[in-house]
Amino acid sequence: MRRAGLIVLVLLVVALAITAQLVDLPDGAELRALVGRAGHAAPVVFVAVCALGTAVFFPKPVLATAAGLLFGVGWGSALAIAGFTAGAMIAFAISRGLGRDAVERRLGERLAVLERVFARRGVEATLVIRLLPVLPFTLANYGAGVTSVRGRDFALGTALGLVPSTVLAAVLGDALSDLGSPRSIVALSIWAVLAAAGVWWGRNLITGAARAS
Repeated sequence: MRRAGLIVLVLLVVALAITAQLVDLPDGAELRALVGRAGHAAPVVFVAVCALGTAVFFPKPVLATAAGLLFGVGWGSALAIAGFTAGAMIAFAISRGLGRDAVERRLGERLAVLERVFARRGVEATLVIRLLPVLPFTLANYGAGVTSVRGRDFALGTALGLVPSTVLAAVLGDALSDLGSPRSIVALSIWAVLAAAGVWWGRNLITGAARAS
């Protein structure tokens, strides 16, 4: 399933690059002007979209990249981190309400990986989960809800751990302000490579943890 998702993302990247060459799309300045005319509603709506998207398994890198494109690196990163953290807490609360049995059916062996990680202090454990792709972001959110980690520790660790990957994605998104340019094509290529590396690394970490158990 992850491989299929990665293929879809790569195809979307290729389609975007081709479309940028053939269609007169608005550039980054025009998109940011539209966002600016929306006033204070735009950041609020974007944070809400990030929060809800996170809770329903929408790809986080896509939203983080859009944050950089629409709001710039600094402001976009802050909005995305706020939205992703809120979405993580929504998933966390839902899983605590559903109970362990419902979540375990979805996660299986991966829940045991989370339990071993969260057996240590909550903030540090969450940082490990966020900085290393041990599990897909949203699955980790739901899984954490049925472990012993405290909500405040999970929220703090999530917000801190999101900073590196979100800022990187926002930087790449900002580079897309000139769609079709060599800079944007390089940014898209880096984004695709990082996505592939993350999937490979995460799968290896999960497999290794399962064999060690």
